[in-house]
Amino acid sequence: MAINFLNTVDLNQNQLNQAAIQSLAANPASGVIGQIYFNTVAQTIRVYKEILPATTPKTYEWASISGDITGLIGGTYITIADADGPIPTINHDATSRTDTALPVGGTSPGYGGNFDVVDSVSTNSTGHVTAINVNNITIPDDTNETYTLPTSTGETTTQPLSGKIELTAGGTGSGVKSTVNFVGTTNRIKVAGAAPTSGVGNITFDLTDDVTIVDDLNIGGIITQSGASSTTGVNNGAVTASTALLLTANNTGIKVGMQVTGTGIPINITVVTVTDPKNFVLSGVITIANGTTITFEEVNSFAAPLDMNNNRIHEVKTGVLGTDGVNLGQVQDLVAGIGLFKGGYDATTGLTTNLGAGNGSLDGASNIALDTGDFFVVTVKGSAFYTTALEVGDMIFANQTIAVDSDPAIGVYTVVIQDANIAGAGSTDAATEKGVAGFDSAYFDVSASGWVQLDSKRNPYGAKTVLDNGAQAGTPTSAVTRTTTGTPIDQTTFTIDVDSAFIFGTGALAANVKVEVLNNAAPLDTVYPCVERSGSGSIAIKFSGDVAVDLYQVLLSHI
Repeated sequence: MAINFLNTVDLNQNQLNQAAIQSLAANPASGVIGQIYFNTVAQTIRVYKEILPATTPKTYEWASISGDITGLIGGTYITIADADGPIPTINHDATSRTDTALPVGGTSPGYGGNFDVVDSVSTNSTGHVTAINVNNITIPDDTNETYTLPTSTGETTTQPLSGKIELTAGGTGSGVKSTVNFVGTTNRIKVAGAAPTSGVGNITFDLTDDVTIVDDLNIGGIITQSGASSTTGVNNGAVTASTALLLTANNTGIKVGMQVTGTGIPINITVVTVTDPKNFVLSGVITIANGTTITFEEVNSFAAPLDMNNNRIHEVKTGVLGTDGVNLGQVQDLVAGIGLFKGGYDATTGLTTNLGAGNGSLDGASNIALDTGDFFVVTVKGSAFYTTALEVGDMIFANQTIAVDSDPAIGVYTVVIQDANIAGAGSTDAATEKGVAGFDSAYFDVSASGWVQLDSKRNPYGAKTVLDNGAQAGTPTSAVTRTTTGTPIDQTTFTIDVDSAFIFGTGALAANVKVEVLNNAAPLDTVYPCVERSGSGSIAIKFSGDVAVDLYQVLLSHI
C-alpha cells in the first residue's frame, strides 16, 4: 500500500536516488499539470500538459518527453559517420596549411642579429587559420652595465654609528649609482661597516652596551641576569649627617641607582652620583662609623605591573618594608594559629577529601593536625564523626590546636548543623522530606511548600483531535478551525490551537509539539500533509486541494 502524501514534497535540491516513476500500459483517464508516468507499451515517459494554442475551455493531453531526434547531418568542415545511429561519430575535416623556412639568423641570434616573428594571423568564418604575416626583427647592440655591491664604513665619530652599501656600475656609465645607509639607534642598535676584504664586505649589527627598549619586549626563552647584582665596600672614616661616602678602596662595580644598605644606613638609600671609584653621593643623609661594611645592590625597576603568567617566584628574600614582597614562609608565620577552610569531609569514610596526601581522620588515634579555627564542610553524609549523624553542608570547626595522632575528644570540635537536607521523594506532600533541590521550570510546578509535580501541559500521553471545524458552530467543540484558499479550492488548512483547554492548556507552545496525521478510519495509516508551527500556540495542517472535515485525525505530543 502506498504512503499518502497530501501536500507538495520539497527535497531542497537533494538527490532522489534509485527512484522509479509510475509504470502504466495506458494513459490515466485524468491528471494534473506536470504529472508524469512511464508508458510500458511505447517505452516513453509522458507528461500531462495543456494543449497549445490554448482553447476555451482548456484541453489537456499526455505528451511524450522521451525526445524526437532521428538523425544528424554534417555541415561545413563536419563529416558524420553512422548519422542515423545508434552511435553517430562526428569528425572535423582536415585543413591544410603552409609553413615557411627558418630565417637567415637561425634560432639563436646575438646582439645586432635579426630574426622573423609572426605579427598577425588571418582566419576564415569558421575560425580556421588561412594566412600569417611575418616581420624581421633586429636585436640592438650591447649597452649593458655591470654592477657590484661593496660595503664601507659610514658615520664613525658621532652617535649613532652606521655602515653603508653602494651600488657601483662598471663598463658603460661606471661609478656609484645608489647608496643604502644602515644607521643605528642610540642606546638600541649599533651598526659597523667595513670595506671589502678579498671581495667580501661586512656590515655588523649589534646591541649597544646599555640597551633601551622603548616598547614591549617578548622573550621566548628564559631571562638570565649575568652581571653582578651586588658588591661591597668599607667606609673610610666616620660619617655624621652627610650624603657623602668615601671608601677605603676603589670599587668600579658601583653604579648610579644601586641600593645602599649597612649598619647606620636608613632604608631606601641609593647611589645618586659616582664621583670616582672611591667617592659617591647618596640619596639621603647617613651617620655611620669608620670601617663599616656597606653593600651596594642593583635594583630592577618596573614601570608597570609584572605578570607572572601563573608561574612561581623562586628564592624570594624576606621582605622588610611595608611595600616589599613576602615569601611563603613569612605568610605561614603570619597566619599561624588563624583558622582556615581546609576542604571537604566524608562522613561515611571519616576522612578529609581535599588535603591531597594529607587526607586523614579527625578523630581516633591517627587524627591529622589542625590549628585553632580550621574547619571542614561535610560533602558526603554519614555517622563516622564520633557516631554523630552529619549531612551534606554541615560544618566541623577545631576549637583549639590539635596535635597529630593525639586521639582528640569530641569536645575539641564544634559541629554546625546547616539543616540543608537533600530533598526526598514521597507519595504525598506531608510525607515527603523537604530539602535542597532544583527543578526545570519547563517540566515541573513547585508549590510554596516545596511540593513538586509534573507540569500539566507536559502530558506524556499527549493529545488527540479530529480535523473537524469546531469553530463553525459558534461555541467550539474542539480547538480546530478549517479554512480554504483558491477558486476552485487548491488548499485546505486545519489550524489547531494547542494552548486551548481541549489540548494542552494555557502556555503551551507549538514549537514544542510533535505532530502525526493519520486517516480517521481503518487502517488508520499515517499520511503526510504540510505541518507548520507558529511562534505561539497554533499549528497549521495544510492539504493540497479540497479536503472535507473528519477525514483525518492528529496525534499530538508536548515535549
